[in-house]
Amino acid sequence: MLWYPPSVSGAVPTGRSGHTASMLQNDLLVFGGVKNNKWQKSLAVLDTMLWKWSVPKILGDAPRARSYHTATPIPGSNLLVIFGGNNETECFNSVHVLDASSEKWSWFHPTVTGTAPCPRTGHSAVLLEDGKTILIHGGWDPNVDEDDCQINDEEMFFGDSFLLDTEIWTWKPGPKPKFAQRQAGIDNGGPKRAGAPAILAPGQEVSRMLLFGGRIPHDRFSNDFQSITVPRRMMGM
Repeated sequence: MLWYPPSVSGAVPTGRSGHTASMLQNDLLVFGGVKNNKWQKSLAVLDTMLWKWSVPKILGDAPRARSYHTATPIPGSNLLVIFGGNNETECFNSVHVLDASSEKWSWFHPTVTGTAPCPRTGHSAVLLEDGKTILIHGGWDPNVDEDDCQINDEEMFFGDSFLLDTEIWTWKPGPKPKFAQRQAGIDNGGPKRAGAPAILAPGQEVSRMLLFGGRIPHDRFSNDFQSITVPRRMMGM
């Protein structure tokens, strides 16, 4: 393996944090983020074959400016699904889609049925093996008033999971996370967490989301693995 800085041309995005970076074919799509309390809703594209940045013209209305959302590519449909995130005053639980399947890209905002997750930010998301179902877990709502003595720190964090079918745009509850096996000497941080990177670990009969670390209640940071197992029958496979 080798790290190297490629020679990049074009309109480089401004510095920011809390943005997403997602691959669709050869393009790296950077959306949203925040800098100096200014939230972004722009989309920048890096062509990784030419190492050139561009800002495409996109039909429709972009999602509201946000940071710490998720942006999940659906390669088979050439879609990018945006969920959640936050701005200065609120978190979101709406679903927004960038359609890059034709020469003219466009935003659309599907009407999603089922019981949606609570508004949240800093959650985790992976696309399951069926190529259409997004598994979302955790996150938190930092806009809950921490100075309110009636609010427990535990209430700011989420430990639930949800499945979003991107063909029929329906939410349904997902499986509960479990402390992954063979972690000798590692404390179980519990299911509630935010800012935890996640990957898909495919299997013959199940798909598994593996999450590592993240911020957990009581201002702590975990170094454990949590596992969410999704049977193929839950994906309609």
